[in-house]
Amino acid sequence: MLTTKYVRDNLDAIRGSLAKRQSDYPLERLLELDKEWRSLKTAVQELQAERNKLSLEVSKLKKDGKTSEADEIIRRLSETKKKIEEGEAKLASEEAEIEKILWNMPNVLHESVPYGKDDNDNAEVKKWGSTKKKGGQNHADLLEKMGLIELEQAAKVAGARFFYLKGDIALLEQSLIRFAIDELIKKGYMLIAPPLMLKKEYYRGVTAFGDFEEMLYKAADPKEAEADSNIEHVSDELFMIATSEHPMAAMYAGKVLSAKELPKKFVGISPCFRREAGAHGKDTKGIFRVHHFYKVEQFIFSRQEDSWKMHEELLANSEALYQKMNIPYRVVNVCTGDIGTVAAKKYDIEAYMPAQGKYREVVSCSNCTDWQALRLDIKYDEGNERKYVHTLNSTAIATNRTIVAIVENYANDDGTITVPDVLVPYMGKDKIGKA
Repeated sequence: MLTTKYVRDNLDAIRGSLAKRQSDYPLERLLELDKEWRSLKTAVQELQAERNKLSLEVSKLKKDGKTSEADEIIRRLSETKKKIEEGEAKLASEEAEIEKILWNMPNVLHESVPYGKDDNDNAEVKKWGSTKKKGGQNHADLLEKMGLIELEQAAKVAGARFFYLKGDIALLEQSLIRFAIDELIKKGYMLIAPPLMLKKEYYRGVTAFGDFEEMLYKAADPKEAEADSNIEHVSDELFMIATSEHPMAAMYAGKVLSAKELPKKFVGISPCFRREAGAHGKDTKGIFRVHHFYKVEQFIFSRQEDSWKMHEELLANSEALYQKMNIPYRVVNVCTGDIGTVAAKKYDIEAYMPAQGKYREVVSCSNCTDWQALRLDIKYDEGNERKYVHTLNSTAIATNRTIVAIVENYANDDGTITVPDVLVPYMGKDKIGKA
């Protein structure tokens, strides 16, 4: 499990990584608390030993009929018990603060992560495909004109950033899902349909919960929620998943695997639910940034020494899907100021959107090394050693953003949308809309 000992044992690497991240993470406060806690723990243990000694003395004196002498020891015993109670209360308070700080500690970055302030500083790794096509209608305007999405009524009945997909666009969504699943099953990935809700104790193990919680939709037993208006204390508190990565990571929580079983490769399919907090005002029209969408996700449990090879494999898998759909894209190595807490290194694939005249993120591909495994307690045995697994994840296809990329890259002047060749067998047609 993640402990302050882990931090002390890896202090130089953690300090260096935090500096590279330009992070305000309170490492020095954590170390100070840890030192205080260990000192106080020793003091409380000494008081407990004294209490036990005094209790034995009281028993012996009473047995020997020396009541007056026992009274003095009883007074000292009472004072000792009070000091123990005060010490234990302070220990509990410090433990709670330590845990809160500890569990939100950012992952140690890989040396190849570029230094930067925000997404403008992400380093381009490669480009693929032609970006000669320019302009065209915004996907929302075109699809509304074609009668294939409904935004206004969705906003009325569900709220902003919800939508109805209709006809061939709804079919395109299903085709993308099946295409991605089929391609990854061919590569040896096992299909997983995970739980769509996750308990808080596991959600905090897969992401920096303090930062991420505002992105999540909560669900709880209505009767319990009514009985306790503070939903944070509802025993059955559940969170709608933001990605199938999270329940797949938790699938082996508390387990010890064998090195011979690794890597374990999965392809997850699920709806994803996100409040998209912090994205106010961005992409408010259309289906690029929404509260609910479907995603096919890759996930790997790996031996430590294999995880960087696995990271490149995940990226190659995702690239292959977009190449087969002939959607131009670029790959960026996400910089220190944009990478987030959980990943040690992350690639993004950004598809070219002709109507917008720029690349937009469609895939996120991360090596989380032992960050999730430490919090979820997932290990593997290799010889006489027991190690923490490395976990990796990557989008295969997020349907809405891929639909936007297809619409903008394949829209025709006659008002139709050409279906990418690889999706024609799933769609049963090569064009959407009438010529």
